[in-house]
Amino acid sequence: MTALMDWVLQLDLTTLYALLALVAFIESIFPPAPADVVVALGAFLAARRGAHYPVVVAAIVSGSALGAMVIYGVARRFGADWMHGQLRRLKLIGAEEKLEKLYEHYGLAALFVSRFLPGLRAVVPPMAGALRVKWLRTFVVITVASAIWYGIVIWIAFRVGADWETVKASMHVVGRRVGLVAVVLALGLGFVGRRLWLRHKARHPQAE
Repeated sequence: MTALMDWVLQLDLTTLYALLALVAFIESIFPPAPADVVVALGAFLAARRGAHYPVVVAAIVSGSALGAMVIYGVARRFGADWMHGQLRRLKLIGAEEKLEKLYEHYGLAALFVSRFLPGLRAVVPPMAGALRVKWLRTFVVITVASAIWYGIVIWIAFRVGADWETVKASMHVVGRRVGLVAVVLALGLGFVGRRLWLRHKARHPQAE
């Protein structure tokens, strides 16, 4: 581990940014990879190298969003049956069913919130692809959610400094708080959306 950290600290900043983007990209394609911890460690090392916070965030968010859209594209190409098979193989089929029900009720808000929840996060891109959610909407939802989540994780890594144990502990606390805020936001969006839908239905009954 020490050798790895020494190697990372010797990288030039451009290579380090690219490496962070690659880690985030891989995590989006292979969800079991512990990318949050790796990203936080990478951000911490980047801070020690004098890296710039906005560039680190941009690199990681870009890699994460690109990887997620690759999975979205594959699921959209091969369809729901393929997606179910892959999620079943990864033991994520229960999460897929929960997300599908949430999406039926809350639409894009459910996809946004799910990007903050460990049990559902990895399911969002393939789910969106299988359901044929428009790619631009999916990209925006994933990118914004990733920017919020990784922005907080990286900020903690930059601020905490050398206390790595505090970084990990703080990341779990922040994750719970961000998830709670996201759930409240989704409920609010769902409530407003339902009110608008009911109002539209009352005004245009012939549209049913």
